[in-house]
Amino acid sequence: MLQDLFHFLGRLYSRLVSVILIALLAGATWLLAYFYQEEKLQNLFLKEGQFVQVQVADVDLAQRSWRDAFSNTSYITFPYQQKTYQTRYVMDSVWVGAGDRVQLLYHPGRDAFRQPHGERKPDRTVSRLVRWSLVNDFSTEYKLLGGVLVLATFLFFLASGLVVSLFPGLTFLRTIARLVLVVVLGAVAVFFTYDAIAYHRYYQRIKTNGRPLEVTVLETDRQRIGRSNRRSVLKSYRYNATCRFEKGKRTIPITEDEYETLKPNDRLTVLYDESLDDSMSARYSGNKLDYVAPVFFWILFLVFLWNLFFKPQKRLA
Repeated sequence: MLQDLFHFLGRLYSRLVSVILIALLAGATWLLAYFYQEEKLQNLFLKEGQFVQVQVADVDLAQRSWRDAFSNTSYITFPYQQKTYQTRYVMDSVWVGAGDRVQLLYHPGRDAFRQPHGERKPDRTVSRLVRWSLVNDFSTEYKLLGGVLVLATFLFFLASGLVVSLFPGLTFLRTIARLVLVVVLGAVAVFFTYDAIAYHRYYQRIKTNGRPLEVTVLETDRQRIGRSNRRSVLKSYRYNATCRFEKGKRTIPITEDEYETLKPNDRLTVLYDESLDDSMSARYSGNKLDYVAPVFFWILFLVFLWNLFFKPQKRLA
């Protein structure tokens, strides 16, 4: 009896944790989907709208949305073409009051206004080779969409697992989950393969077309790649140097030996590709760990594909 009670409590605890995780993941998915829709709408205004300058007639500081609690938000009222409009306005660094003139985006088809996004310029240029990923080429809208798809996939696996644990007879749901897993692993393997090929081509282009330059080192740094331990055979760090170029500061990849020996104000020979506006240490040989991910996911894909379609199924006597 006591053992059965422990088993029951263990199953109850496991399912309670699953429900909590599903609720949290569902909330995160909804939140990311909300920001995706907002970004999509903002891009629509940028594409089809026009910049207009209006004069603020009134400012309302009352909070009207959950987002208002996380920013210095107001709602401004203003006239435009013999009509009165009101829109949400975030005061990042400048306070806006009645009588001030502000620039907004106006969409004629929607007859609505939105505040344009302010872009902050980075204080330094970072080489794409430092933290390579084709995701960096995606717009914010598509990054958010990708995040929604990733969270929705995890949500599906958690929810289907919970349903199957509650209703063991729904074996078809388990089969669908396995099929979805194989498709997801295949898509991830293809993406990382394409990403690795693009990295190799980009690196080879700088290595082949790069013009040798001598620059002054300002500082060196390293970042850990995943988890590392003393027994690890593979290098678990990437090494960077921030150097002074004609146009300002640049962070570029360097070798481990250069990280150990370079000091501030030392001179470093780099390869600079003007067409890419990118550079790296002349001795840098690339990050071999970028080729590990596609191999790993292709192996997972083949293993799960075999188990799903080709592995002999056990028959009950």
